[in-house]
Amino acid sequence: MTARLLGSFLLLGVLTVCGTTAPVKPHLWVYTDMSDPRVQRTGGHPYNDPDDICTLAALLLQANRFHLEAVVYSSNHRKGLGDDTDFVESIMANAYDHDRPHLEAALGGYQESVHFVRSSLRRTDPTERFDPDRDYADLTDLPTVQALVDYATKNPVYVLLWGPVTEGAIAAQHCLATGNEAALANLTFIAHWTRSYIAQGTPEAPHQVANCNDDAQACRWLHETAQRDRRVKFIEVGSTGQTGIVNGSVGYPHFADFTQSRLGQIFIHAKTYGGKPDQSDGATFWTLVEELGATLADFTTDGTFSQAREENARDKFLADGHALLDDLRMRSNAAAVAANPFPAATIAEHFTYVYQFIRGNYGMHLPLAAAVTVFRPDGSPLWSAEKPAGDHDLTFMQDQPVGDYPVTVTHGDFTRHFTLTVFPDGRAPRDW
Repeated sequence: MTARLLGSFLLLGVLTVCGTTAPVKPHLWVYTDMSDPRVQRTGGHPYNDPDDICTLAALLLQANRFHLEAVVYSSNHRKGLGDDTDFVESIMANAYDHDRPHLEAALGGYQESVHFVRSSLRRTDPTERFDPDRDYADLTDLPTVQALVDYATKNPVYVLLWGPVTEGAIAAQHCLATGNEAALANLTFIAHWTRSYIAQGTPEAPHQVANCNDDAQACRWLHETAQRDRRVKFIEVGSTGQTGIVNGSVGYPHFADFTQSRLGQIFIHAKTYGGKPDQSDGATFWTLVEELGATLADFTTDGTFSQAREENARDKFLADGHALLDDLRMRSNAAAVAANPFPAATIAEHFTYVYQFIRGNYGMHLPLAAAVTVFRPDGSPLWSAEKPAGDHDLTFMQDQPVGDYPVTVTHGDFTRHFTLTVFPDGRAPRDW
């Protein structure tokens, strides 16, 4: 059996001990806005932030700590987003299938397959937002939510929310409306960055963060409902994945080691922030690892959050930033025994980004060292340079006349083509 996409979900068993059943490991259900980073919005940036790709690679490296019941991808509201199944199968599932036997041999406990499924929110375009006045008793059109409810009716499960919390809010509303007390007792939602007092959000407006922009009503409802009804267990970890885990990886000396396994390659190449792998959503599952960083004891389950809690968890993750990376590096090194990482062309194809971001800045992310040439609209060369792997600003573009500027990025024999556009008002329009 290999990692695969399922339209229906397999309910894996639990261990029976002295006549009672209990989960062997924390059971996880992941809602991620992950999508194929080759699909770009206006301006050239990937449609969805590739940090979820980096984070999922980190989770799969340490999958023996958990039982992953489902990874629901493309769980978001961006207009025009296609079907990302090919990327999930050929990169994410491929990497796990390839590395798992070697991880299993070295460490044990890795489930034979991970079940990926495309979010049922993508059945319409644009997708529907959460409606707090709807009871969602009928989930016929939302099978990825129905599958979660069915699973939680029988099994305790942590629901990790890495982007919009729409499907989590719908599941909770459905359980309240239908009186599914078993599922309510088993469900615990853990959300990344849907409130923050210290990053993006402010003490006066903690809700003004990116993960709430696409469906603000779902964010508000889930927080407020958990505060007034303790049956809904909702843990907010705020920005601690970014301000703690990612920032805590500054100066780590062993990133090159990750290039030898497929999951390791994805982890260090999919998204960096100032040279640091951006596993910011990972705060949702690192809190379940008792020996590293902040833990569940540092948060509440009633939807409340405070600046003091956010700063405390940030500081714990900062302190253990290199230890978290050491743990992942040990696992990547175990998988590297295969000595068969993705070809460089595969990494360059999927994880090279050249863009004019919404904020107006021009830049590029190079997973590998490459030769870059920017051409004027008339086809003549404007700028050319050899650049190392990493994130690079293209500030000279801000002074160019309006028009489309072709870009080539070449690594070895592989070349990708992009277009940078200088818009009349200096900013790329929001097409999502």
